[in-house]
Amino acid sequence: MSLTRRTALGLLAAAPPLALARAQPRPWPNRPMRLVVPSAAGGYEVYARILAPRLTEILGQPVVVENKPGANGTIGMQDVQRSPADGYTFMFAHVGAISIGISVYPNQPLDPVDDLASIAVSVTSPLVWVANPDAPFRTMPEFVEKVRGAPGEFRYGLPASGSIPHLVVEEFKFRHRLDLPAVPYRSTPQSLLAVIAGEVPVTCDSLGASSPHIAAGRLRALGVTSAQRSERIPDVPTVMETGLDTREWVAWYAFMAPKNTPAEIILKLNQAINQALQEPAIAGRIRDLGATTRITSPDEMLTFIKAERAEFGAIARNAKIKVE
Repeated sequence: MSLTRRTALGLLAAAPPLALARAQPRPWPNRPMRLVVPSAAGGYEVYARILAPRLTEILGQPVVVENKPGANGTIGMQDVQRSPADGYTFMFAHVGAISIGISVYPNQPLDPVDDLASIAVSVTSPLVWVANPDAPFRTMPEFVEKVRGAPGEFRYGLPASGSIPHLVVEEFKFRHRLDLPAVPYRSTPQSLLAVIAGEVPVTCDSLGASSPHIAAGRLRALGVTSAQRSERIPDVPTVMETGLDTREWVAWYAFMAPKNTPAEIILKLNQAINQALQEPAIAGRIRDLGATTRITSPDEMLTFIKAERAEFGAIARNAKIKVE
């Protein structure tokens, strides 16, 4: 056999494996990923934007944050639900969209627990009870005593109907038999400014939004709703410390993906998120906003959001909270 023929046959024999190797898909991820935040810019999306650059580095592909506000988170969640379950679209959403909305908004088109896949709960943030500095109470026990002694005379600022502050306050009112009517406002800034102006004496809302006013003396903090005191306001007791609550109430933020996203991709996303959250630079930036990082597995998250949904659902039914 001539050298030329032997060379040609050798090339032919080698060709099929090479072609097969070229046909093999590259491992996930091999292109940019969308991280959908079902809210407008300027809110809790800050946590997603803190994490996205580090996730880009860990996963080796760009993670692009995309705001999809509207319909109390439903528009963004439906966008994720309808996306291919291939790991290239996932979501970062708030407790209200994931575990409260199904109980307070009628005719919801999807159920996050059933129609999306859990990845990780990543950030928690306590609420804080705050009062006008001239209000006739300085602590949570004094607040409860004053409200009990004057049924209906004190009112609280409600930042948004159907929000976690709404349900937390209504649960507190029911448990302590308080006649404390709500005065609804359109947003957290409006309700806080109403307390500062003396329109209402008290509200319960985000620590992150409240703490600058507390530091400036425009608001008095009565108690935080987390199990541990906040590093942001360490001198303020928790409501649990006062004996007025038996569990913590925190806003939380979590990652989810389209249903049927492969388990191995969910696990890789979970590992990347948890790795980023445990890095001091990331954890420090989140802590500076008054929040805390949280490490969970996909199964732990699913158990958690189901329990939260059940508890919030019971509160909404008891308080007859429905938002049209």
